[in-house]
Amino acid sequence: MNPAYRKLRLALLAAVLLSMTALSFAQRGAPPGPPRFRLKSPEVRNNGGVLPARYTCDGEGISPPLYWENVPAGTESYAIIMLHIPPGDEAEHVYMVLYNIPADVYELAEGSTDIGVWGQHSMRGRETGYTPPCSGGGGLRIYTATIYALSVPAITINAPPGLATMAQLKEAMRGNVIDSTYLDVVIQRGSNAPDAAGGGMGGMGGG
Repeated sequence: MNPAYRKLRLALLAAVLLSMTALSFAQRGAPPGPPRFRLKSPEVRNNGGVLPARYTCDGEGISPPLYWENVPAGTESYAIIMLHIPPGDEAEHVYMVLYNIPADVYELAEGSTDIGVWGQHSMRGRETGYTPPCSGGGGLRIYTATIYALSVPAITINAPPGLATMAQLKEAMRGNVIDSTYLDVVIQRGSNAPDAAGGGMGGMGGG
C-alpha cells in the first residue's frame, strides 16, 4: 500500500472515531458533578414549601425536624441558624441558633434540645432555644434555615450559657466554614396556605 494513501486512511479513521466518541458523549449528556450539600425536612415538601402550623405559634411551637446530606469532606461539626428578614430595613428576626453539632450527626428530630449547643433567639425575650415563627399581618412570610459545615470540632463563644447570638456565632465561624446550604420555608398565619401538605413556592432557594 502506498505510504501516503495509508496515512490518509489512518487519518480518516481517527477522525471518524473521534466524531463517534463526541456523539456518544453528547447523547449521554455531560457527566454529573458531585452531589450538592443539602438541608431538608421530612415535613416540608421542597425548598420554599410550607412549614406546617405544628412548628409555628399556631401549633405546638416545637422546632421542625431537619436532616442534611452530601456532607463536604473535612467536616468536623455543624451550626444552624434560622431567621426571617422582614420587609424594609428592619433587623433580622432570629428563631434558632445552634452550634457544635457533632460531625456524625445528620439529622435533628422535631423538638430536639439535646444535640449541640443552643444560642439565643431574638424574639419574645431573647431566650435560649427555638422560638416558633409568629408573624403578623397578611401574606406569605419566608423563613430561612441555614446549615454550616465547619472545619473545627467545636466553636467557642464568649457568652453566658445558652445566650450566644447569631452575630457572635457568625464571627466565631469566620474562616472555618467549608460549605453551607439552606432551606426556605413559608408561612401564612391562620390557614397556612397555599398548601398545608407542604407545597408552595417550588423551586425557590438553593442548597
